[in-house]
Amino acid sequence: MPFEKGHNLAKGRPKGSSNKSTSKVRESFTKLLEDNLEQLKEDFSELEPKDRIRLFMELSKYVIPQLKSTEITGDPEKPVNILPIEWVD
Repeated sequence: MPFEKGHNLAKGRPKGSSNKSTSKVRESFTKLLEDNLEQLKEDFSELEPKDRIRLFMELSKYVIPQLKSTEITGDPEKPVNILPIEWVD
């Protein structure tokens, strides 16, 4: 018997609820990081500057959201006028 739309006897996880195994893995990883924070700091400071920057940039992807590029399009008859910015001291 195929699934029928509107069937209310489904036993799946409610929409928006967290997956228990994913939550457990995240909690365990967080604890691992917290327990080894001093060692991580020492290891980080022992890296060469270029490697330290590379690691910092890689890790920042998980903390700072990446922005999407934006394309400006317009009517060729009415071009977009971009004004220069002047810095005032």
